[in-house]
Amino acid sequence: MDSFSSSKKRMLTTAVLCALGGSLPVMAAPADGDVVRTKDVIVTATRTAEEVKVVPQSVEVITSEDIEKLGATDVYQALKLASNVDVTRAGMAGHNVMIRGMSTNHTLILVNGMRRAGEDTSVTQNVYALDRLSLSDIERIEIVRGPASAQYGSDALGGVINIITKKSGVEPSVTVGASTGTSSINNYYHINFGKQGNFSGSLDMRFSKLRKQMFEDSDGSNYYGPTQDFHFDGNFDLGRNQNLNVNLGYYHEQTAADYVDESMMGFVTSRDKKEWYDFSRKDFSLAWTGKTPKNDWMIRTYYSYLDKDNNLYNNRPYYPSITIPGMGTIDFDKMAPRYDWDKSKYKLFGIEGKDTMAIGEDHLLTFGAEYRTNKVEGTRMGDGGDDVHNVDRWGNGTQVTKPYSEQSVDTYAAYIQDEWMVNDKLLIIPSIRYDHDSSFGGETTPKIGATYFLNDHNRFKANWGKGFKAPTISELYMNMHRAMGPYTVNVYGNPDLQPEETESWDISYEYNDEKNWGKITYFENDIKNLITSESINGSPFDARYVNVARAEINGVELELGHHFNKNWTIKATSNWLDAIDKSDDSRLENRAKNITTLQLMYDDLDPYGYSVVLWNQWVNKYRHAVGDTASSMSGTSELADATYSTLNLTVNKKFGNGNRIFAGVDNIFDEENHNAYLYGRTWVAGAEWTF
Repeated sequence: MDSFSSSKKRMLTTAVLCALGGSLPVMAAPADGDVVRTKDVIVTATRTAEEVKVVPQSVEVITSEDIEKLGATDVYQALKLASNVDVTRAGMAGHNVMIRGMSTNHTLILVNGMRRAGEDTSVTQNVYALDRLSLSDIERIEIVRGPASAQYGSDALGGVINIITKKSGVEPSVTVGASTGTSSINNYYHINFGKQGNFSGSLDMRFSKLRKQMFEDSDGSNYYGPTQDFHFDGNFDLGRNQNLNVNLGYYHEQTAADYVDESMMGFVTSRDKKEWYDFSRKDFSLAWTGKTPKNDWMIRTYYSYLDKDNNLYNNRPYYPSITIPGMGTIDFDKMAPRYDWDKSKYKLFGIEGKDTMAIGEDHLLTFGAEYRTNKVEGTRMGDGGDDVHNVDRWGNGTQVTKPYSEQSVDTYAAYIQDEWMVNDKLLIIPSIRYDHDSSFGGETTPKIGATYFLNDHNRFKANWGKGFKAPTISELYMNMHRAMGPYTVNVYGNPDLQPEETESWDISYEYNDEKNWGKITYFENDIKNLITSESINGSPFDARYVNVARAEINGVELELGHHFNKNWTIKATSNWLDAIDKSDDSRLENRAKNITTLQLMYDDLDPYGYSVVLWNQWVNKYRHAVGDTASSMSGTSELADATYSTLNLTVNKKFGNGNRIFAGVDNIFDEENHNAYLYGRTWVAGAEWTF
């Protein structure tokens, strides 16, 4: 057998052993006997642990070490150099989370492989999800580009972002950190309890204050104010290679947003207007895992609860209804109310089980099933759900009565996947999943991927699969009437909606040796039955969810890197995107034709030395809307392209293992493009110490 065949056998055997180890990191023993951690491991793409270069899907792993070098203080900053992942600001609050040009709500965000309760409309799903995570608690971020419905079911049309939190080590330790910057002030604490008999665990706490920012060309500020985040992870060794894991999480946010004063036809419609926002989320999971010589199994149940409460005060003068010739009667209390409120609750319960089984030397079979139920209740549902009743609130001397109802959707699913080592050069991974949703029925999603190894340094990868996204409860049953800016917006659900569907394929070539690496990928996505909101009778303030759109999103991903020596590394990425609305062959909004990044990284590898990351990003032909709020909502605003670049720098000074100070500046030359939500230079600085 030649050296390549022997090497490949060892690598694929490692993949099998790693899969049998569940989501534990791969450990390899080199010739000198030291044990080192293999960094490039992903468990998200196949639901078993595989090396990045082995798995067929286009994947990326961002480790805690990578996050530190970037000087990131939130998850969006940690993702800003991820290939073909767009985390730009989404208006006054939140961020887009777009993979390969797919919409924000087409990204499935997981924490330790689990979903969390969250907002569920096409414009709010995932927009705030990553804001509510503590970066100091993250071990790594795994990104899968391309649909993953065959593994995870609904919502993974564009891809998956799986946040893996830190686990307790053997020895106790405490990490204390603080940071400040343009967006927030933070202090955080990570307590590692170490191994205490059969128990090990960790507690993470983060306290932040979001700074107030007024954005030009907008009608208000961001949400600003205090937030708190707590996460406990406990593991109990039950013996006989079995483990019990308990996860508890609590997040609380009390923020506000200010709005600019506005007038219409000589009447003040907004004055000293402010919205108060109270948000809390509770998370719980319990997992029982075990291993045998041939099996790695897991049974887990989880519950996530989100509670949102809004109160809006508008101190405009009181006007009675006014009749204007040729325009009819204007009711200012309905158009721009002096007080409005909103209440929503989102509940998610799930139970799942899976088993990974080694069948001979050539097959690794993974199969599983899950059940989950989603429930939404509140005033945004109006009278569109069950148990309809009215709820009153007083504010600004006004009583506001709103209908309140609830609705739930149940889903059960089963899946199977085979990792087939055909020979020393070819790995094939076919998978299929069946989901049954109580709102629309059944959906089957197949997928197949393959990796062909030319030799130790060169390989080809290919994937084909289907994906789907079920209509959410709000898209099905919402009946919302809510003040937004100077207007009252009415949005109606549609119980006849069908799931969005995609058929996708990609092909890649990858190369790596000790000093160089590179990869190029071409992908195509054909999306049908896209869910969007459609104006009712031409009104910009009345909309209903419908299946109308079809889109094609094709592109090329390129990555090249070179290690000059053990200290200096250069890396370049370039992502080209052709995203077309097939109803009129126009380009989809909020997407760039090309984003290219050049990164220069230095690390002296001295425990008391420095690391530096300098990078420039070029954004070419970012498609955006130009126009006022009303024209944007009615779909009549003009479209234009923005092209810009930013130069960015981060420096870390190390003071031994786990100790550092850091500082960073994004957009050093203070570029501004408000249509692309680029508002000039930002900065961050902080310190972290481990005892």
